[in-house]
Amino acid sequence: MWEQIVNLSFFAVLLRLLPPILLGALGGLLTDRGGVINIGIEGLMLVSAFTSISVGSASGSWVAGVLAGMLASVLVSLLMAFFTLQMKVDVIVAGFAVNIFGGAATVLLMSILYHSHGQYMPADPVRIPNVVIPFIEDIPVLGQLLSGHNVMVWLSFLAVLFCYVLLNHTPYGFHLRAVGEEPSAARSLGIDVQRIQYSALIWGGVFSGLAGAYLSTGMTSMFVREMTAGTGFLALAVVIFGNKNPVGILFGSLLFALAQTLVNTVETTPDNKVPSQLIAMIPYIVTVAVLSVYAVRKASTRRRKAAAV
Repeated sequence: MWEQIVNLSFFAVLLRLLPPILLGALGGLLTDRGGVINIGIEGLMLVSAFTSISVGSASGSWVAGVLAGMLASVLVSLLMAFFTLQMKVDVIVAGFAVNIFGGAATVLLMSILYHSHGQYMPADPVRIPNVVIPFIEDIPVLGQLLSGHNVMVWLSFLAVLFCYVLLNHTPYGFHLRAVGEEPSAARSLGIDVQRIQYSALIWGGVFSGLAGAYLSTGMTSMFVREMTAGTGFLALAVVIFGNKNPVGILFGSLLFALAQTLVNTVETTPDNKVPSQLIAMIPYIVTVAVLSVYAVRKASTRRRKAAAV
């Protein structure tokens, strides 16, 4: 492990694992800010991952694959919005339905289209490219830190900046936060609450779509059944840990990506005697620990406010 840290391959793996968590969490952030808890991130990512690799391999264009994955995720998000906002279905139930739908629909389509139930690996796969920065790539250490990373890594960092500006420096962001914090007050000011919540779920679909497309077209060149492996739920935990703030979510995502990097590093260490089941538990142990710290901190804040009153 120390050797991988010294030669910076550990850092490269960390950045490689970051985008799905960060992008999924940003999607969860925008829906949460709009007053809608999106439990369906996992299902949205699966739908996007399958659509992206299918369209990308058929068209020979990774851009077409990513856009198709985003579109599929947005369409499912709109369906979820219809049931929750129009038909008044409980948002938690609708979110779990999306997760079940994502897992079942992708396996069904994979069986029908590619006659496989476990995985689909295109004969001519396309991949989201890496970015090689001229001049910087030749600089020792700095070149390894900044150059050669996937396009989606840089896009995920830009997405943090985008969400920060959107939420804090645009009228739409103020309306979104107002709807999430006090919908009745927002409605009295003439804000169309339902329209804002529809848009929040669309944003959730966009970012979850990017995360899913990266899983199949960026990290790998294939689709594997249930390949999200709980990433959507980790993203929801990051939203809470990051205090519903884009910058906090960035640091929270780095923490969870670090946990997954440790899993990969330990598993690939020669003569490793640690049981694989125990290693695989690391991200989820971190999740429980983070949520416990958050709950304690929130309870402490509540007690201080009560004492001040």
